[in-house]
Amino acid sequence: MTTHTKPSSRSSSASLYPSKAALESAFAIARKAKIPQMPDVVLALRKEVNRPEPDLAVAAELIAQDLAMTGLLLKTINSPAFSLATKISSVQQAASLIGLKRLNNLVSAEAVNQLLGPQQGSIRVIWESMLEEARLMAAISHAVPDISDDEAYLYGIMHDAGALIFASLSTDYGSMWSLNSSTPRELLAYEKHTMGVEHTVLGFLLASHWQLPNHIGLAICHHHAPGHLNAEDTRVNHLVALAKFAHYLIALSQGTEELPDMRAYREEAWQDLDISEKDWTDLCTKATEGGFST
Repeated sequence: MTTHTKPSSRSSSASLYPSKAALESAFAIARKAKIPQMPDVVLALRKEVNRPEPDLAVAAELIAQDLAMTGLLLKTINSPAFSLATKISSVQQAASLIGLKRLNNLVSAEAVNQLLGPQQGSIRVIWESMLEEARLMAAISHAVPDISDDEAYLYGIMHDAGALIFASLSTDYGSMWSLNSSTPRELLAYEKHTMGVEHTVLGFLLASHWQLPNHIGLAICHHHAPGHLNAEDTRVNHLVALAKFAHYLIALSQGTEELPDMRAYREEAWQDLDISEKDWTDLCTKATEGGFST
């Protein structure tokens, strides 16, 4: 194992939120892109889940009314990333086995799937990469004690949503995104210059617009930020580190892991994730051998 050094820290205050100017730029992009609303079924499910005594049957029925949502949800839950011992064949069974809070996160993720995909051309490349990272984050979360696979998947499917919006507005963005997949600092600089704001800020705005948990929005906002994040809510720190580790594992599978940004991601993820050295090594070996490609 490489010797790891403690990266620099960033403040845990309100400075973690985007500036007013950055949010205004993101709002302008969102209006131009005509961001869709979260489906009513998702909002109704959240309301039910947040009741003092949520009704499992009512929640399951809400989801089952949307056949497309149900199909996507069951496909995701039964995928290798979630490693369930029992194959789940209905929403009711899913609610009983994994619980409403976890189910709510997965429903939110599949709603994003419906809102943003499927896509074609360079946009599809970005979308497929987002799905790959979401599945990878869910798989990694099994080795991290305080991150659930459902939350990791929801975060993974949302964290680069801003990039997808940029690609829908610019024919040049997709190629720049692909060229800089292992050099995110260059991509962020390009976004700032051409779009006026980074995809991380636009992603934060989308998370807020779709009423996702605040800690997920903040983690989206900072998933490419350099150094050690010291947010008061440790879930933010851990999700950012999870994204960096997933990004590093993909770079490892592509042979670009020694680029400066990826080396930094490796160090920062190691510092912030509560993961054993054996699990870390096993995950890196699996990435090198193409074990996350399906």
